[in-house]
Amino acid sequence: MTEEDRPESTEPDGGADRLIADASVILVVGPGGVGKTTLSAALAARAASHHGRRALVVTVDPARRLADALGLDGFDHEPVLVPVSDGAGGSSDGRLWAQMIDMEQSWDRLVERHAPDDDSASALLANRLYRTLTKRFVQSHDYIALDHLVDLADDDAFDLVVVDTPPSVHALDVLDAPQRMLDFFGSRLLRWLTAPYRTRVVRVASKPFMAVAERLLGGPFLAEIADFFWLFSALQPAFVERARTVERRLSSDRTEYVVVQTTEPGPTAQASMLVEELKTRGHEASLRLVNRVLDPQIRSLDAELAEIDDADLREALADIVAESRAQADLTAGPGVQTVPWSESPVGDVDGLVALLDG
Repeated sequence: MTEEDRPESTEPDGGADRLIADASVILVVGPGGVGKTTLSAALAARAASHHGRRALVVTVDPARRLADALGLDGFDHEPVLVPVSDGAGGSSDGRLWAQMIDMEQSWDRLVERHAPDDDSASALLANRLYRTLTKRFVQSHDYIALDHLVDLADDDAFDLVVVDTPPSVHALDVLDAPQRMLDFFGSRLLRWLTAPYRTRVVRVASKPFMAVAERLLGGPFLAEIADFFWLFSALQPAFVERARTVERRLSSDRTEYVVVQTTEPGPTAQASMLVEELKTRGHEASLRLVNRVLDPQIRSLDAELAEIDDADLREALADIVAESRAQADLTAGPGVQTVPWSESPVGDVDGLVALLDG
């Protein structure tokens, strides 16, 4: 294992327990397939069980992974209370909630909050392009997820909000969403699209073009596109201020970033890239959770290997011992916490809490 592959330490001693005892927001990022959703749930569950905190774990993924990890049949788009047991040194005051963000519903609430008047809000909500964007375009979800996060973090009902972000590059898209929103409202594209509505002269001059375009594209389709951008631009002042509020929340000293990985070369390299990309955005990775690590006792099985007669079995076990030793090199030092390999997926709160015992 080279020095470049070793996770960089940015976290003082204390690991996950220190973070969940003090933070108000934790964003969990990492490559796909490394158990990020499970560990997001584990952080929130341990905060409630061991630290007496009122913790909410939020996912932007409509899949069932979070519900499965918590042992739930499913949950609604509002926070659902999940029973927890008091852990060692825990408190009966601890509570755990889980929530899956409903993107369409959240966009509607945002429009209703920021529209200059009820008529503008109703027109935008009824616009077909708006409905398509909020339902189908994944990129539009990034900003709304963070906007929702600000509301949750400011809600006195919760001490800690843990956010399970989309995988890898999408996690960075989420962090860049406020700036993209600011760029959009200041763009030439938006000014060009809304220009026909800004002056009477331009509206009159553009009528022949609009008539031809509508015949080619079919009915009022082009007009609906222009209406959408015009109505959306009316939200500009409120959206710009809100985007700046979101950016301040992401940079708060009580917002922490946890990077999840496994020990395979691919996830290790991607996690290292995420740590560096976080730095370029002005954030620090507070902790790296290395998931699915083999039992450390495996590293001392050399004597037992010599007693195995079956050559194939001996070779297979020797490979496992070598892998365990390589993992020891990868996970050494502060700023890194290991999570043990499990034969089956965790499917209840007690199991989630136990994942972070090491």
